[in-house]
Amino acid sequence: MVKVTKPTHWRKIRMYAQFIKELIDLPDVLIQKVRKEGERWIFELSLPEQCPLCPVCLKRTIKMTGKKKQWMHGYAQRIGIFWVELPVERRRCGTCGMTFSTSYPGISPRSVATDAFQQWAAQCCIGTSIQAVARMLQLPYTTVERWFYTHAPSFLSNDIQPKAVCVDEFAFRKGHDYGVAVMDAETGEVYAIEAGKNEEAIGRALAHVSDSVQYVVSDLAPAMKKAIQGMCPEAKHVVDDFHVIQLFTEALDRCRKSLGKEGKKHGHVRYVCRFLTQCPEKLTEEERQTVQKWQNAWIHRYLFCPCSAVRAIAKALVKRTDEIISCILSPYSNGKMEGTNNKIKLMKRRGYGYRNIQRFALRVRLETANILS
Repeated sequence: MVKVTKPTHWRKIRMYAQFIKELIDLPDVLIQKVRKEGERWIFELSLPEQCPLCPVCLKRTIKMTGKKKQWMHGYAQRIGIFWVELPVERRRCGTCGMTFSTSYPGISPRSVATDAFQQWAAQCCIGTSIQAVARMLQLPYTTVERWFYTHAPSFLSNDIQPKAVCVDEFAFRKGHDYGVAVMDAETGEVYAIEAGKNEEAIGRALAHVSDSVQYVVSDLAPAMKKAIQGMCPEAKHVVDDFHVIQLFTEALDRCRKSLGKEGKKHGHVRYVCRFLTQCPEKLTEEERQTVQKWQNAWIHRYLFCPCSAVRAIAKALVKRTDEIISCILSPYSNGKMEGTNNKIKLMKRRGYGYRNIQRFALRVRLETANILS
């Protein structure tokens, strides 16, 4: 018995048809043919024979006129933008007299591109400038900009439930305009940006995550503490370890230099510095009690010191005891937030500044959400 197989070219035709169907990715359309007009590749499409119903009374309608319209639908590296062509009919209801034009899902009749193409163009803008995408597609900048800000919000998830967040300020214009950013301490995604750096601005930014957050990491600014206590009373406030270390090491260094001027022998100074910089687990119980006595004596001595720098450190120890302890015990810090601030500055420079803070916040959220990864 001889086994009959279909010719190879039929398989190629079937694969070609399947490839075109997946490339077009429009439901219930029939591909008629592909043609080229100048530099434009056009896929002629049609729908199965049907009679659209009236959108008002759901009765049968009559065709009045018909024409074909083209929309941008995709982009290929070698051929550029390719178009789809579909018939658009003007129909009238014989019952109620309503006239309307036929439409297709995912295709706006007044637009020059399908929704799928607009979303793809908007995704291309993530990680680069809108101007660069407009040049690549050879389209007006305003058109690509409108598509981006129309579809970009749909790329972001509305399920914002972080466990720990970092809060920090950054400059729109140094010395003039500032903003506050709230970022997920684990993923690095920025959830909110608000203009200003006062308590009210910080509170508005924290309002986006106040329902689920358990840890809030910030610097030593008084406005940060008040806003966190007001918006996230159940969350644990963690002071960034870098700022704590910077505050006390600078004070310790100034104290060392001051004591060093009294004489050449530094034995006692080195003894004190070793205790204060040693890991707590490596100290004996007697040494810990000694350090605690030094701390209490130092606070009582310098809490009303004429020197404002020393007085500020003593007050910080008294007022921020819980936050500093949380800083030591918590694994979170503002390190990622400081790195994200550099990214925010680069985005601002790449866009030559932003007049609309909502659009700038949207751009920052998209860049830090890792949507394309």
